[in-house]
Amino acid sequence: MNIEKCEVSRDLGRSTGVTTFRCFKMASTVSVTTDQAKTIAAQPAEEGKKSLMKVLGWQPYDPEDDMRQDILLDYLYDNFMFAVGKGFPWSQAVLCMELAAQMQKECQGLPLVEAIKHYSTKSQPYAQRLGDRNFKMFTDQFFQSYMQHYRLYQYVFGRDRDGWVSQYDLLVEPPPEPMLFKEGKSFKQWDYERQVVELQTMEAERRKLREAQKQSLEVEGDKLVQEAFSRLEGIEGPVDRETLASVVGDSITAHVTVTRDKLRTSIEEVQDNLEFKLEKNKIPKPQGAKTPTPPVSGKRRKSPDRPSTRGSSTSARGKKK
Repeated sequence: MNIEKCEVSRDLGRSTGVTTFRCFKMASTVSVTTDQAKTIAAQPAEEGKKSLMKVLGWQPYDPEDDMRQDILLDYLYDNFMFAVGKGFPWSQAVLCMELAAQMQKECQGLPLVEAIKHYSTKSQPYAQRLGDRNFKMFTDQFFQSYMQHYRLYQYVFGRDRDGWVSQYDLLVEPPPEPMLFKEGKSFKQWDYERQVVELQTMEAERRKLREAQKQSLEVEGDKLVQEAFSRLEGIEGPVDRETLASVVGDSITAHVTVTRDKLRTSIEEVQDNLEFKLEKNKIPKPQGAKTPTPPVSGKRRKSPDRPSTRGSSTSARGKKK
């Protein structure tokens, strides 16, 4: 026999706040035949629990939404399988599950001391049918499991929990299609090419920076020369020797300064090339590996032959508990 208890809960995940009713099974006594017990015990744990649920006449439920009912099913199944594992006759294994179901129902709201007294009274008829040895084994197990966590069971079965469900639209990106095995490369070869590409990218960016410095120096030099000769534009009549010498001197100084700075930049560029070449030679090159083509215009590029992580997206609905 199974008694249904209705739980009233408020769906907090909806803006309407509609009160919903959900029923779950509270076990009093169970009725399982010997053949049904054998079938349940012979199956894997999850399949055995499903079979027990059908025998008890329970409707299918979502374990995440009906955790109390799922805990109750585990409780009954574990007590039954304990007896089976200890070699109890099939009829006695069913009796153990019946006693556990009766205690779970009738101890609701009782203090622990009263629950222990209640077990002493209610278990006497079962003790006669189980025998001293089997009854003692089951009692020891029952007190080490249910009674040891009695307050937790009281909390689970005695307090209603507000149910709420939040739904989200999630974007799922499936992993990229793997390349054919024959088209792949060893990790050493891939790592070598990756390091070379990184150095080539840095080298191209450094070269671009040096070119920009040279252009800046040329522009600055032209500006200084223009400023030097612009002093002659405001002079009317013949230019005296001193002014002309000063303008020519400033112009020569500007050219010398720009040339010196450009030469320094060229020397630094040669040093950069030597340093990058040395760094590339330090990278261990696997046998048969090819040196990657340098990137163009200092633009970064992806590691060699690495597939894109973007894929076709599908929509999935997530559930938050």
